[in-house]
Amino acid sequence: RVVTICGPRNYQLTWPLQVGELMELEEWPVIREELNSRPEVPDRTNFETYAVGVIGKTLYEWTTYGYTLKQWGVEPALLSSSFAPKRLVLRDDGVRDMFRDPFQGWAEGGWGTLVGNLLSGISMRLGKELNLSNLPGSADAYIITAPLDAFLGHQALPWRGVKTEFSYEPSGGAVLPAAVVNEPHADIPYTRRVETRQMSQMPLGAGTVVGYEYPGAPAKHYPLDDAAGENRARHREMMRELKREVPEAVIAGRLACYVYQDIDMSIMQGLNAARKLAKQHG
Repeated sequence: RVVTICGPRNYQLTWPLQVGELMELEEWPVIREELNSRPEVPDRTNFETYAVGVIGKTLYEWTTYGYTLKQWGVEPALLSSSFAPKRLVLRDDGVRDMFRDPFQGWAEGGWGTLVGNLLSGISMRLGKELNLSNLPGSADAYIITAPLDAFLGHQALPWRGVKTEFSYEPSGGAVLPAAVVNEPHADIPYTRRVETRQMSQMPLGAGTVVGYEYPGAPAKHYPLDDAAGENRARHREMMRELKREVPEAVIAGRLACYVYQDIDMSIMQGLNAARKLAKQHG
């Protein structure tokens, strides 16, 4: 992954940022001074204070401020720092993978195929909207993966959605310098470009497809975790209400848990929910 930064010379740098690359920049003396002045522990007051505490003011303004403002639609100082530690790091060891997980990969055939295989032979009823008012009372167990505000009939919690527009590029090779290119520039409407084939390692053949991600779509992809904690407090109250109304229910997934998490954690939540219900019902 790379980031096309908003600096004076439109650099392209590896993301997460690498100290070795930064040392080659003309602005390195200023960046080095800022890095040397960082607090021992980043200030977790909000996303901005944490980010500046990790990468310094110059790099924050170049790489992170504009991207975050576009992605979330609010000033970064109004966002919680809770999701920053896993997304915002400064590396000096040359590791260029976004995550350090020892095992990474894609489900063969895609996640839709995986879910379809898991549900094979299981009787399902689709197309009916369920909520607290019409929840069937004869079920042995309930796993809620829906947004709790909609399920309980409350005022909606704020979310941010992303719309992806795809463009076919008739190229014999890759068209992006990396599989994912972040675009923090304020005058560019999309936040990043993604060339999936670079990650899937499928042969490029006669062309490739690039996805352009535009923030602000009316979808529930990312919960807006504010620095004041108001949205998180509202969600905790909904969890307490769900416990009162449906004591045997368990929740799992981004929507129900109102949390910004990766797919491995979502899978773990699903497995834990299944274990809990299996234990309850023998």
